[in-house]
Amino acid sequence: MLIVPFVVQTVGAVAVVGYLSYRNGQKAVNDVATQLRNDISDRIQENLTYLVAIPFQTFESYDATLSQNRIDLNNGRDVEKFLWKQLPAFPHVAATVFVNANQEFFGAERQEDGALVIRASEVENNHTLTTYTSSPEGERREITNAGKPNWDPRKRPYYKIPVQKKQAVWGTVYPHITGEFLYIAAGKPIYTKKTGDLQGVWMTSLNLVMFGDFLSKLKIGKTGQSFILERSGEMIATSTEEKPFKNYPEKVVELPEQRVERLNVVNSSNAITQKASQALLEQFHDFQNIQASHQLKFTVDGKNYFVQVAPFRDSKGIDWLVVVTIPEADFMNQINANTQTTILLCLATLIMAILLGILTARRIIRPVERITTASEAIAEGNLNQQVEVSSIIELGKLANVFNAMTKQLKDSLDALHLANEELEARVEQRTGELRQEKEKSEQLLLNILPAEIADRLMRTNESPAEHFEEATILFADIVGFTSISARIEPLQLVAGLNQIFSAFDQLTEKYGLEKIKTIGDAYMVVGGLPASRPDHCEAIANMALDMQAYMENVKNIFGESLQIRIGINTGPVIAGVIGIKKFIYDLWGDAVNIASRMESHGKPGYIQVTDATYLKLQNKYLLEPRGTIEVKGRGEMMTYWLLGRREGILAASTGEVNKC
Repeated sequence: MLIVPFVVQTVGAVAVVGYLSYRNGQKAVNDVATQLRNDISDRIQENLTYLVAIPFQTFESYDATLSQNRIDLNNGRDVEKFLWKQLPAFPHVAATVFVNANQEFFGAERQEDGALVIRASEVENNHTLTTYTSSPEGERREITNAGKPNWDPRKRPYYKIPVQKKQAVWGTVYPHITGEFLYIAAGKPIYTKKTGDLQGVWMTSLNLVMFGDFLSKLKIGKTGQSFILERSGEMIATSTEEKPFKNYPEKVVELPEQRVERLNVVNSSNAITQKASQALLEQFHDFQNIQASHQLKFTVDGKNYFVQVAPFRDSKGIDWLVVVTIPEADFMNQINANTQTTILLCLATLIMAILLGILTARRIIRPVERITTASEAIAEGNLNQQVEVSSIIELGKLANVFNAMTKQLKDSLDALHLANEELEARVEQRTGELRQEKEKSEQLLLNILPAEIADRLMRTNESPAEHFEEATILFADIVGFTSISARIEPLQLVAGLNQIFSAFDQLTEKYGLEKIKTIGDAYMVVGGLPASRPDHCEAIANMALDMQAYMENVKNIFGESLQIRIGINTGPVIAGVIGIKKFIYDLWGDAVNIASRMESHGKPGYIQVTDATYLKLQNKYLLEPRGTIEVKGRGEMMTYWLLGRREGILAASTGEVNKC
């Protein structure tokens, strides 16, 4: 009595405090991780915005020079020298080129060591892409590389795409002619002012290594990573040392660039990059579906990682995804250490609580044991009991009261015993009678009304009508019932209806729906009230399909096969009990009338639903448009046939219906 409650309270208090501390720590970690991911993602987006704007800034510079007649596009040497001089002004640019409409290529490129070279393909060298070293003035010097004759740069995406769109846009990522790098180029078509004929295309390339270098310099927590990918899943850059492509040096090809194959992120050699991309695909099924910033978690080798993905777009055709991953362990080490400390403190507190409880109990237990022993003797019928008075004030008072009580008890027990037995017998008899009557009344009311409405009537004698914002109503009607009723005996007719409606009643119990009423051969049921539930539409759909299956399988109720028409609608309703005699729970509203019209305007053996119900079921059930029909009092309405459940979403229940 003393030790256990004291220990339980102490341990419980410490455990709750420790748990709350741990949870608050986790929440703080999640908040910090979210803030860090957002900050890193924003920084990446800002830098990407700056970098991808550079090619179009070069185009503005080129156009300004062209408008001032400081360059002649018909003079290839003049163009290449001009472009060579532009590279120092744009240190992030890897290559800048002009491709004219006559298949000629003139440009300058920054090598990996920083040296500037000139590349040209012109009529004079039979359109052979040739690389030259350059003088300090931008003049050609020695040839360092020459390709094959009749090379046509107009077939390259950095030429074709801008010409097709007739504006400055990005082309696709392409391998460098050496096969050692990936470039992404933007192009802008140039047209003559007088005739509007195409003169050629400015092209400015960025080396994807630049994006990877930027990402690798970002500090992402302690051990976080980031990468950029295209919607196709092909990698643009990563903060690790992994290249965004694979090179096959032994492959026999015509050009070195043909040995390059783009790397898909799901095939990355980096486990974090691979798992993060797989987690995104599991969540969104396709990278194309990621249209906003999202945060989620994934696990690698038992370790949790936070991941944030955000789209990055510009107005010129870039559509990438920026992914930031941060290990949960970067934040959780201190929290785990605090948790261990909390556990040790809890154990120490537990030991102290047990020791204090034992010391306190020893002082109290002996007087209590004496009173307990005397009480046991009294319980056995020996009322001649007196206990020693304890020196503890409270226990001493208890002993005196106990001694006085035993004396009074002995005197009055005999007289009270007989009267008590008689009274208990009467009370028990009357209580049993009342209980039986109450159970009968409650069961009768429950058979008439929903449980909640019945309970409200019993407690308050009131059941006002209630408005339900959304419910799903089903009407069912046996096809040809009027002709059947004219051919068979009334008792057989009622027995058959009872068999069918009893099976339907079992389906309402199975799916947690509310039967409203039957009128002749019509059956009405509703989902979503009197207790609101989010899946009322699915429950009604399941019952409708099971009713349909039951009617298809049941045989010889009226000596012939039967079909039903079913109509379903979803919308707001008013529900309640009105009147004071022979009351029933009923529904009112336009949604009810429309559901009835769905049944009456349906076809035998079919389930017709409204557009409102279709919107609720379209992702989980098979539905077929019927088209617009003329509905009395409503005009033309679009309706659908409910055909069944989609495979793998809802389990078939035909066997249970047959059992019903």
